[in-house]
Parts: sequence; C-alpha cells; structure tokens
Amino acid sequence: MGWVFWEAFYWGLLRNESFAHASNIAFAILFSLFPFMILITGIAGYWGGAELAAAAEQGTGGIFAVLPEEVVRILKPEVTAVLSGSQTQVLTVGAILLVVIVTGLVESLRMGLNYAYRAYDTRHFLIRRLEGTFFMLVGGITILGLGFLVIVLPVVWDFLIPRVPDMAPYYSYFNRLPLVFFSAGVFCFLYAAHLFLPARRQTTMSVLPGVLVTLGLWFIAGLVFSYYFSHFATYTRTYAGLAGIIASMLFFYIIGIIFLFGAEINHAVLALKGEVPARRS
Repeated sequence: MGWVFWEAFYWGLLRNESFAHASNIAFAILFSLFPFMILITGIAGYWGGAELAAAAEQGTGGIFAVLPEEVVRILKPEVTAVLSGSQTQVLTVGAILLVVIVTGLVESLRMGLNYAYRAYDTRHFLIRRLEGTFFMLVGGITILGLGFLVIVLPVVWDFLIPRVPDMAPYYSYFNRLPLVFFSAGVFCFLYAAHLFLPARRQTTMSVLPGVLVTLGLWFIAGLVFSYYFSHFATYTRTYAGLAGIIASMLFFYIIGIIFLFGAEINHAVLALKGEVPARRS
C-alpha cells in the first residue's frame, strides 16, 4: 500500500505533469459552471415550462451542497443572478457555444485521465465531443432529479407527519436526502469518468480504489480549505476584487489534483499487479 501511494504521488503527481493538468481542469470547471447551469435551466424551461425550470434551478443549487461554505458564499450570488432571468434564449446558436464550453470540461478530464493512465486517445474529436455531450445530458438529468427531490420532499414530509407523528424527530435526516442523492451522483460521475473517458479498457473493480480515494480526499480538502480560508487567507490584499474568483480557482485546482491522484492510484495498483508498466517510457 505504501508503494502504491508513493508511486502515485511521486511518479504520478510530481513527475507526470499532473499539476499542469489540474490547472487545466480548474479553469475548465470555473469556465463551464455558469454555462452548464444556464443550459440546463434553459432547456428545462423550454421543454417543461416554469415548473421544470424551477426544478432545474433547485437542482443546480444542489451543486453548492458539496462545496465548502466559503466557495458557496462567493459563487452562489453570482449564479443566482445569472439564473434569475429567462434562459429560453439559450436555445439558439448560442446553445452550440455553451455545449462546446461545457463539454470542454469533459475533454479536460479526459486529457488528465489519459495522461494518468499512460494512454493516448486516437478517437475522432467529434466522437469525443459526442461522449462529452452524453455526460452533460446525464449530469443534467441528475440535476433535474435532485431539483424534483428538493421540491417534492417538503410535500412528502407534510403528508407523512400527520399520519406518522413519530417521524418528527428525524426531520434533519429526512432533509439530508438531497445531499445523499447528489453525493451518489458525484460517485457515479467519477466512476463513469474513470471507466469510459480514458483511451484504455478499464474494469469496474480497477477504477474503484481511485474513486474512493478521490471522494475521501475531497471531503478532507473541503474541511481543510474552509478552515484555511476563514482563518489564514488574505486574498483580498493580493488580488483585490478578484479575490473571490482566485479562491474558487484554488479550490477547484485542489479538486483537480485529487481527481488525478485517484487515477494515479488506480494506475499504481495495476502496475503493482504487473498489468501495465509502472512509469512512462
């Protein structure tokens, strides 16, 4: 186990240019976050009317449930301002640009995973973009499901309490179901990304260690980042009005490093088993 972590950290993160790829992922996350939310709420409003658009907006708000409070405080007001107007106008030529921007995040993840797994992708770029569009649609459906859950849960609770009053003390657990649902969605996205995005054949069990390590380290990173930001960060002295964006970029950069570290863990495990070369030739 110690060899696996050392191999993933030294020959993976440090010697395999993972920090540069993490920068690319961090930029892609921040660059695609707003277009993704606009696109999902716009499509939902166009096809399902105000009710489905409201569910989409509730669901996109669920993204903030898994982010540190400090990052939420920076980004949420801006996202709310962007989504407050009608988004049906995105279903024009501008929608193509939004899709390109959002699928660019998938391409950034694919590039980092290919480098971590020592693979080279020879598929046509249109095939890769179509795959990215599929990931975007699945993410949108997940967010719509989360939005419906947020809207429906209070109705279900009001229906249950008069009939099962003993459930009243468990409201806090009941109210966390959207977070559980979204966390499960994050797990499935990570699993699918490791399984399908790299240009090599993966097995379901071979990607599991990296996914679990990624989720665990993301949780720890959120706690550490929140503590650091609230006690030691001095971004406003250095970046002035850009402090909020820089803080968000730093957090997404950490997220990218951990994501690639999970892939390096998987590669190191395969190398330990002798299934792949340990290091890039």
